[in-house]
Amino acid sequence: MDSCFHIPVLAKETIEFLNPLPGEIFVDCTLGGGGHAEKILEKLKGKGRLIGIDCDLEAIEEGKKKLKKFGDQVVFINDNFINLKNILWALKIPQVDGILFDLGVSSHQLEVPYRGFSFGEKGKEVSLDMRMNLDQNFSAYDIINFYPEKKLRELFFKLGEEPFGGKIAREIVRERERKKIKTCGELLDLIRRVTPPDYRFSRKGHWASKIFRAIRMEVNQELPNLEEALPQVLEVLKSGGRLVVISFHSLEDRIVKHQFRKWEAAGLVEILTKKPVTADAKEILENPRADSARLRAIRKVCP
Repeated sequence: MDSCFHIPVLAKETIEFLNPLPGEIFVDCTLGGGGHAEKILEKLKGKGRLIGIDCDLEAIEEGKKKLKKFGDQVVFINDNFINLKNILWALKIPQVDGILFDLGVSSHQLEVPYRGFSFGEKGKEVSLDMRMNLDQNFSAYDIINFYPEKKLRELFFKLGEEPFGGKIAREIVRERERKKIKTCGELLDLIRRVTPPDYRFSRKGHWASKIFRAIRMEVNQELPNLEEALPQVLEVLKSGGRLVVISFHSLEDRIVKHQFRKWEAAGLVEILTKKPVTADAKEILENPRADSARLRAIRKVCP
């Protein structure tokens, strides 16, 4: 059974596309609890290396526990994957055989109330936070209390795809003029006030999830970071090297799809997934987070 810290999504398919072989070097750009990394390392059979990157120090510490049995085969890097090229340069590794990005938030970040990602009952009194990197100063509190109404509205429509984004933005501005919005519970109460009951109860998933997702993606600059990291991949992949990206949002998936097609048109890669790979019913039942997962993979064909 995988660590409860984070359940790896589409693990079987990830390994099939990465195809790790003994002696090869891989980078897991989003280590999480080490679930995907463990499966890669098992395929390396004691020969080869894995560089595990995560900007969340809690994920690095959990990964160290889970992957302890692999010893010095694993290098742990507490950093953002936008620094991929520099990280490998510092390790004196010019190129690698495979790279994995498992985007979005981890199971642990969603489930532990104190991180401020959760919209469950236990998280109501927790401060608005949502930082993946706890050394970062900018948090959800800053967005909710200082973004102008227009920017909030754009954020909720674009990243949240929330039809009541305009009303929610207006109510946030009205409420914070009276007093600062400090906790997840206060934000939840506000969203509840301005969304009709038939909308909240007819939705698949939690009725506040779209707003919380939009705020989280903005706090952690998830789309800009992905756009900055992807171009580095071809520089650090060997010819024949594989890249797998698992996304959970249509905008993430669109960035990946367009980048892959651009590379393919230039004759730089072979796209291994003509359509995104999705989880089957069994996996979704065991891990509902897998329902929105989309996996795309390429193989580098240029030198």
